[in-house]
Amino acid sequence: MTKEKLIEECLKMPDSYVDYPYDPTTAVVRNKEKKTFALVDYCNPEKMKRSCGEDAPIKDGDIFINLKFPPIIIHAVRDQYKAVLPGYYSDKNHWNTIILGKDVPLDEIKKMIQLSYDLVAPKVKKK
Repeated sequence: MTKEKLIEECLKMPDSYVDYPYDPTTAVVRNKEKKTFALVDYCNPEKMKRSCGEDAPIKDGDIFINLKFPPIIIHAVRDQYKAVLPGYYSDKNHWNTIILGKDVPLDEIKKMIQLSYDLVAPKVKKK
């Protein structure tokens, strides 16, 4: 999957949009409340290994996506897949970095995108 296709997948979430507040390559995908649920970019192995771990399966040109996870399952997902790492430059208790094209099936990545979106979705107010 290309970076553009991955961003398109994120934009399938209702009322989502993409912007580039950090630099021209890091896509930040947000909901209508401006809450971030995904960051997408190309890997920089030297920087990422410092943040995510030296044994991270990263090579130059890989695509990554940062997604939010509930703390109760975040470590279980990392244990299940080698390509799911502690969040790159993110709160490692709430965010995971997924390297595309490794051991995480595309269907699982789509489910993870939905989960991340749901975690930042506006809460319905009780009457």
